[in-house]
Amino acid sequence: MRKTIWLAVVAGAGLLSGPSAQAQSSFMADVIGQTIANMSSGWPSGCLALEWKEDAAAAARFDREAEPALKAYLTLAARKADPAPAYKRRLPGPWALDGVPNDDIHAISDPWASRVARLERVGVTLGRAKVFGHGVWRAYDADGHLLGTYDAEMIRKTQGYAVMRLRLWSPGQEDKIRSLTPYCGEPGDHEAWLDAKAAAEAKKAQRRAEAAARAKN
Repeated sequence: MRKTIWLAVVAGAGLLSGPSAQAQSSFMADVIGQTIANMSSGWPSGCLALEWKEDAAAAARFDREAEPALKAYLTLAARKADPAPAYKRRLPGPWALDGVPNDDIHAISDPWASRVARLERVGVTLGRAKVFGHGVWRAYDADGHLLGTYDAEMIRKTQGYAVMRLRLWSPGQEDKIRSLTPYCGEPGDHEAWLDAKAAAEAKKAQRRAEAAARAKN
């Protein structure tokens, strides 16, 4: 699933023209080449290890375009309209409230969208894959009361970004909001990769110790 999304997104991101197309083509060739060479499962190991350098221009673009993508969703949700047009390449569990997912994006009922008067950005992080972003915003009503927090995973389009997965957290649930730490293609994947690597190394060390013990007998 991740491989399919990765390659499809990279291919689709190249539908540009002129100098932008040349730069995008170079980017695509680099990313696809590394993906095919390094990916045995999931994301490329170099990306998961955060060896891929942060792209300042791409990060600045996400910094500008992330909030408009969330507002596109809020505009539709506030009208009780189908929010699907604000989404692209929806992930499993594309919308959830306090950890309870709703897989039918056409039937969601956002409890806050119609009352949001102000968004306060907690922060945004662009994944090292350069096309996936993570952003967190607190939403307040007209009286300044906290309605809740929007935790959004987004994907780059030719113009702007779109929501891929959205998690809503009520006040008091802030400890469940995902950290805005650097990542590759999915928030938390760097930490998961480090844990898996440590577990694999521990298992190898155990096998070596067991082999050494057998050799003494």
